[in-house]
Amino acid sequence: MKKLGIIGGLGPLATAYFYRRVVELTDVSTDQEHIETWIGSCPDIPDRTAFLLKKSSRDPLPKMIEAGKTLRSIGCEVLAIPCITAHAFHKEMEEGIGISVLHAIRELGACCKEKGIKTLGIMATDGAKETKIYENGLSEFGINCVWPDASGQKKVMGMIYDDVKAGKTIDQRAFKDVSRALLHDGAEAVVLGCTELSQAKVEMDLSDLYIDIIDVLASACVRECKEN
Repeated sequence: MKKLGIIGGLGPLATAYFYRRVVELTDVSTDQEHIETWIGSCPDIPDRTAFLLKKSSRDPLPKMIEAGKTLRSIGCEVLAIPCITAHAFHKEMEEGIGISVLHAIRELGACCKEKGIKTLGIMATDGAKETKIYENGLSEFGINCVWPDASGQKKVMGMIYDDVKAGKTIDQRAFKDVSRALLHDGAEAVVLGCTELSQAKVEMDLSDLYIDIIDVLASACVRECKEN
């Protein structure tokens, strides 16, 4: 079984929940059958969205590469980063670290294709929207992306930064407003496309219309680590 390395702290709650889902999605009967996992929680990594939108000059890439190299040095063969906006740096991360990093959005594409979803509503950061990482990752699977309008996107950013990252519960009214608008605009399902938004699943009773990007990435980690 391969060792799993998690480049974490972006943010800490998302990392903690991600590891919990890796454990819960691993089909075992004893502690000893679980995946050996090393977590590098580095909350001082600069904000990805702020850098991508040129609101900050602090580049998060060097610290993400440093964290990945540390995990590689202790024998991790499968790497994951439970921060979707960080996937805007995916190619550079892999080149800098020297081993592959699982790509959550491509894994999402495969998941949607399997479910027959062709139009997906996206709830994610402004950084993810600006860099088109969802469009780029999902287009090869023939999946169209639907984003909230300006007002809805502001609500999404509020849920991520003002609620979850600030240690508060998600504004459920805002969440429902954005969801309804995305479904009205043709989305067949909605992805909780920022790892902070996975807390909506924890705090609310969500239907199968919602796909949690953390579950998608956690399932990929289990698959890759369990492969011989």
